[in-house]
Amino acid sequence: MPKYRKHKDKYRPGDFKVRCDNTGLTYMDSDCAVQWDGLKVSKENFDIKHPQLIIYPHQDKIAVDNARPTSENDDDLPFGEGNRNDL
Repeated sequence: MPKYRKHKDKYRPGDFKVRCDNTGLTYMDSDCAVQWDGLKVSKENFDIKHPQLIIYPHQDKIAVDNARPTSENDDDLPFGEGNRNDL
């Protein structure tokens, strides 16, 4: 039988008691951590962020590949035939 037992709530300078946001039980601050969602929980109840919650968006290509300016002159139409209203 050990002579001395270490108590869980032993005094530590600068350490204080906090309430776990998941369980509502009281823990020392050094035994707690802040989760990805901002909750302060005990290290026993700590959950990492699931990888599927991280979204890596990609930007769509919205530019036209072969853009040409419009012209008011009908002679600039392809093959020089017809007029603008015939297209």
